[in-house]
Amino acid sequence: MNTLDAIKARHSTRAFSDKQISAEDLQTILYAGGQAAVGGGDFKSMKLIAVQDPEVLKAIDEASAKRRPGSHPLYGAPTLVVLASKQSILPNIEFTNAGCVLENVLLAATDLGIDSIYLWMTMYGINDEPALMERLGFPEGFTCIGTVALGYADREFKKPKADEMRIEVSCI
Repeated sequence: MNTLDAIKARHSTRAFSDKQISAEDLQTILYAGGQAAVGGGDFKSMKLIAVQDPEVLKAIDEASAKRRPGSHPLYGAPTLVVLASKQSILPNIEFTNAGCVLENVLLAATDLGIDSIYLWMTMYGINDEPALMERLGFPEGFTCIGTVALGYADREFKKPKADEMRIEVSCI
């Protein structure tokens, strides 16, 4: 699949089967994330953590649901990629870095036929639980800056029209 095809095919999946992605595919996805552009080349300010342990996933789901009781923010995904970051050498650039790293993760997953969703609420769930951050191996001074759930959809989802421009564009 070429890059534009992956961009057109990528969509958010909000219900996953329990089928796990392969270790080889996970390594490819993590490699893609690690190849992202990072402001000032400050790669040491970031860490990718792959979570596949069902008990840890359950703890993240429960911690994240505290802000929306009754929800399941992981949507049953069997894999979660967590991006940990500390403040970089350029103030607030970690948010741009997160977008670059996690978009690479999302597009690599799409290229491999793996469904995904960029999750925001899980960031709060992880950051609100210091014991969970420790369990995930967060280095001192790092916080969760974003997460991506990966797996295989348990049903078909309506996908956006691939050739439709969804954001207004101006050229001057």
